[in-house]
Amino acid sequence: MRTRKESNYSRMRRLGYLLAFVACAALAQDTLEVIPLRHRTADQVIPVLQPLLAPGGALTGQHNQLIVRTSAANLAQIRTALDAIDRPLRRLSILVRFDSAQDGARREVQGAVRIASEGNSSAAIRIDNANSRQDERVDQRIQVLEGGRATIAAGQSRPQRVRQVIQTPSGPVVRETTEIQGAATGFEVVPRLAGGDVILEIAPQRENFVPGRSGAIQAERIESTVRGRLGEWIELGGASSSSSRAESAPLSARERTTSGERRVWVKVEEVR
Repeated sequence: MRTRKESNYSRMRRLGYLLAFVACAALAQDTLEVIPLRHRTADQVIPVLQPLLAPGGALTGQHNQLIVRTSAANLAQIRTALDAIDRPLRRLSILVRFDSAQDGARREVQGAVRIASEGNSSAAIRIDNANSRQDERVDQRIQVLEGGRATIAAGQSRPQRVRQVIQTPSGPVVRETTEIQGAATGFEVVPRLAGGDVILEIAPQRENFVPGRSGAIQAERIESTVRGRLGEWIELGGASSSSSRAESAPLSARERTTSGERRVWVKVEEVR
């Protein structure tokens, strides 16, 4: 019985030695190489090359150096992919368009009854229809290197009266101050190229003062990651609204209907 246990133990030891030998042999076949980068940084190329790395390999780097430990065959694959990636950064022109349209319709019906002295009567009806449309377009353009982050903003400001009530030992004191309130329109973007496509991390924002409402600002903001073709318009999002109001009296009726639509677009072109 003891001899059988010793035999099993010996076989397990030999198996462990064999696995360790195979692991060492595989590690000895790996190649460790430091690859200098010409145009890109390690942070930019590692996420692209990582899926190509063979199991058991290692891929690190810093600044303009890439450190790879893998088999010779896998290293050749990584070098081929790196040749296609490590190229001069391309300059891109990014155009963001804010479109807004508002339609209004008014319909008014008025009636009148006329009674003559002889007892005769007559009635008249007047119908007025009016339609209006208001379009607004804001274009903003900026240039940035692929992979870089760019921000552009333009806006307006206005003074805003602010009233504060301050508690003092002798009682509350009302103090009025003037603050500058701003409304900005712009976007922040990070573009990355993938062949003839562009991948955008983009956050456009549009703010407007609300007419007739002190301190009120209408704001729109979209945060998204989109992909599209270079030179083509890409819709980022939009919103629609509508409202209707009706008034009636014994001899008249009024109806007002308004509808609005807002869209945000982006187009990326290469600057040559």
